[in-house]
Amino acid sequence: MKKIFLLVMFLISALCGCSIENNREIIRPVEYIIAKKGSNITDKTFFGYLKSSSLTDLSFQIEGTLKKVYVTEGQSVKRGQIIAELDAPLYHIQVQEAKYALSDAIIQYQNAKSYYDRIKKLHAAGGISDNDADSARTKMESANYQIQIAREKLNYMSHRSGYERIYAPQDGIILSKIASEQQYLNPGSTVVQFQGIKDVEAYIFVSQNYINKIKRKDSAKVKVDAIKDKIFDATVKEISQTSLEQLTYRVKLKILEQSPKLKDGMSASAVFGIKENEENQISIPINSLVKEGDKNIVYTIVQRQNNIGTIRQNEVITGELLGDEVIIKSGISVGDYVVTRGVDEVQEGQKVKY
Repeated sequence: MKKIFLLVMFLISALCGCSIENNREIIRPVEYIIAKKGSNITDKTFFGYLKSSSLTDLSFQIEGTLKKVYVTEGQSVKRGQIIAELDAPLYHIQVQEAKYALSDAIIQYQNAKSYYDRIKKLHAAGGISDNDADSARTKMESANYQIQIAREKLNYMSHRSGYERIYAPQDGIILSKIASEQQYLNPGSTVVQFQGIKDVEAYIFVSQNYINKIKRKDSAKVKVDAIKDKIFDATVKEISQTSLEQLTYRVKLKILEQSPKLKDGMSASAVFGIKENEENQISIPINSLVKEGDKNIVYTIVQRQNNIGTIRQNEVITGELLGDEVIIKSGISVGDYVVTRGVDEVQEGQKVKY
């Protein structure tokens, strides 16, 4: 009888223990952040391409046969480095003609001066009329003027002696080779396309919604599709005043650190830090936000003590997205404990461990 009584008491005790365990309040763990004032600056990316302001066609200023091209496409060159050389026999003939013309002008002047010296003596003795003396002097002066003209022409032709060669105007890259050796070229015919490496700029196209938020000398970060391991610092140099296609405006960026890898026509993008929101607005992680119908809900932890608190449900009004955060215009305050993980497992009035 005593054994039966003890067994009954054990079963009652076990059943009571199970009931208490099942009714025990479960305190879920959650993660949180403390709401703070968010930045009113957000990064915006716009796209465009690179352009060299020194992109130019290098050519000879005289005609002749292309004797030699000393560079290849894609080659880097230094300022003053020879690019190509021209065989210009006509030019050499013109130089020789200029030298001969100068020599002949000097001889003509010497003859005219000797004649005038004789005439002047006769005129002083009364044997020559004034008109004859004046005519002799005029011929001498004209011959002297012809010397000046011939000398200037020779100087000009001699100055053009460098025109038989093309030199790199600055450090740069040979983009393409246009002319072939032994090809006859007229003055101005393109031999190579050249790009300086110190003045590559980024042309970026900004939508009408943001163009007025960008100013001259603003900073930007330029990324080039063909250069994966480098981000280039840049500043705004020019902003167009007229729109292009799709209501975009062209913004020219000066790239502060030049590189031979930057080439005309490469695709590029620029990241601007743009002010989009009012100062002192609260920003929270986007995963803290819960949609309930048309409402945006944020859960906060109140009545906090010893890492235990109570969930409060807050209906909020949201603003702009800033990367992985969202602006909260109203509904919570700076300093609130905002639940960031476990938001799908909590509700109003629930106890949580944070």
